Amino acid sequence: MKKHVSAIVKKPFFKENVVFHPERKCKTSHPREVNQPRSNDFDKSVSSRPERKSPIRCYGCGYPGFIQSKCPKCTKPKEELETVVQSIKLYAAESPDSPSSSICLTVCGRDAAFCADTGASNSIAGEEFFKLLRDHKFRFYKRDITMVLADGKERNVEALTTTVNLNVEGKIVRVKFIALPEAKGNRTLLGTDFLQAAAIVLNIQNGTWHFSENPHKQFSFYKNPSDVKENLPTISSHKVTSPETIPVALPETSVPVILREDEGKHLTSKQRDKFNSLLKEFETCFHPGGDPTPFIEHRIQTGNNLPVSEPPYRMTPAKKELLKKELESLLAEGIIEECESPYASPVVLVPNPNGSIRLCIDYRKLNATTIPDTYPLPRMDDLLNEAKSTKFMSTIDLKAGYHQVKVYEADQEKTAFICPFGTYKFLRMPFGLRNAPATFQRLIDKFRSGLKDVFALSYLDDIIVLSENFDKHLADLRQVFERLSLFKLTANRNKCNFACNRVKYLGHYITEQGIEVDADKVSSVQKITEPTCVKEVQSYLQTCSWFRRYVPHFSEIARPLSDLTKKNKTWTWGKPERKAFESLKKMLISPPVLSQPDGSKPFIIRTDASSYALGAVLIQGEKPEEHVIKYASRLLSSAERNYSTTEREALAVVWALEKFRGYVENQEIIIASDHQPLKWLMSIKSPSGR
Repeated sequence: MKKHVSAIVKKPFFKENVVFHPERKCKTSHPREVNQPRSNDFDKSVSSRPERKSPIRCYGCGYPGFIQSKCPKCTKPKEELETVVQSIKLYAAESPDSPSSSICLTVCGRDAAFCADTGASNSIAGEEFFKLLRDHKFRFYKRDITMVLADGKERNVEALTTTVNLNVEGKIVRVKFIALPEAKGNRTLLGTDFLQAAAIVLNIQNGTWHFSENPHKQFSFYKNPSDVKENLPTISSHKVTSPETIPVALPETSVPVILREDEGKHLTSKQRDKFNSLLKEFETCFHPGGDPTPFIEHRIQTGNNLPVSEPPYRMTPAKKELLKKELESLLAEGIIEECESPYASPVVLVPNPNGSIRLCIDYRKLNATTIPDTYPLPRMDDLLNEAKSTKFMSTIDLKAGYHQVKVYEADQEKTAFICPFGTYKFLRMPFGLRNAPATFQRLIDKFRSGLKDVFALSYLDDIIVLSENFDKHLADLRQVFERLSLFKLTANRNKCNFACNRVKYLGHYITEQGIEVDADKVSSVQKITEPTCVKEVQSYLQTCSWFRRYVPHFSEIARPLSDLTKKNKTWTWGKPERKAFESLKKMLISPPVLSQPDGSKPFIIRTDASSYALGAVLIQGEKPEEHVIKYASRLLSSAERNYSTTEREALAVVWALEKFRGYVENQEIIIASDHQPLKWLMSIKSPSGR
């Protein structure tokens, strides 16, 4: 038998001695007073007296009526930042008893020694350090500040502020520096804000310092016997002398721009000197960093679509450490900054061949809501066809080209990405955005439009300049460098090649004789093992197709492999497939050198057709000086295989004319075929059908 259990609940939110009867539903309860707060199921008191809420107080100072972020005592306007810089004791430069409190650190990849001053509440960027930050294109913000100097007088000045990452004995410390552009000869000071952020304890008497978390490991202050007395910021005509500090140890910022040993091998000594003089004249074109180009800004048009956001992807501790270093680098270069945004895209770390990582953002959701920019990119085939063979060629690679384009300020929040270290946005154009290639190609086309009588080609950030002689090449490059300076575009000197007669461009080598295949890519094809599934066959064919312009009858040779990729085809790997696999490899071991077209000479198109494929070759010249410009081939469809022999041969001619139209249109053409009946087609009075 089941026992019926009745429970008398005595809890604050129940009427006493009533079974399962909440007080808020009790019909006999007294009506609630007007000023009494409404009870709920989770009240811990049945007292009829109204609750008394404690008044709001500032968590920082206890001031009533305000939370800390709104408290007038704890917060100050952003425009006003009070900085107290005072010297406790002054020493002459020649005094041997002058104490030094300079700490060695690394900033922007360079070693430096800055003076730690407990009398300064904020860190000050000296003249040399300010120049370094400006050269590295740090972003500065204008602030009106009040300077309280050692004599107690106040000076209201306009200063610049920026945030810098300092590497102190392997510990990254993020510090806000104040720079005074009008001050000359002042030195950098590390204020108490730095000491607190770095958790550093100074021991002036012993000449050492240590991290508070590890007091047993002591570090000595930097000492330099060549120190001289310098002044703090000079405002109006007022000067305050400070204890001697160590000047920033800054290596040379110049980039070696002169010709390398592998460049200009065919130049004479006089020509090399002239070329080096030109490179030194435009040395600034290769300096790292710089303001974004003023000629274009990247827009992200999303229409009326709502903001998109995704949670961050999980990462291993090792990847987090790599990500942290990459973020610090991008922050230091002024490419990204922290933000609050309704947009958020996750981070993906992609390994580079050299062992480093590349920060990529998964912008797929943002791209799906972005209105496309239809500005066209040039065809690689067209660029290779236009790249005429000359004796003097130079290639210019822009350094992180996308990062030299500013993102339109209103659209910067749309580039926000989220990671374990917070949310950041791009100030410069990142990789992965839908319309980024179109924006950059539009910029490069504007750049090229101002070049007069210069034969230059460009695909995104890869620029090639081709000239017929040395003097013309110097003049052409001078125009290019002048345009780079005007557009504020920076080139990567390590990836540029100047005054060469053989250069790599778009995966091919352009030489005096013509276009050659890249031997490194061919060698990778030779290492591919026999495929074991359809996907591996497809991958192999796609790789080999990159070189099909060098291989005659490519489609015919690869037909057994192409058949394996057909739908509902049973996998079989026999002699025909193996033969096709090895034949393609052999054809790529020593591919022919393709010549560039000459518009002043007639073109010859040779065609051929088999029962399952078409083939064609574009030629100029006559034997024995005949040279190939391009090969082409394709398989016949199932319907086309039913054509008669004459129809297939005629189809080969029509298809070849369409394939080589970019070369032969409005040019004299000679069609060569081994099928004699095709001549009869030219004499038909009333042709019909195919």
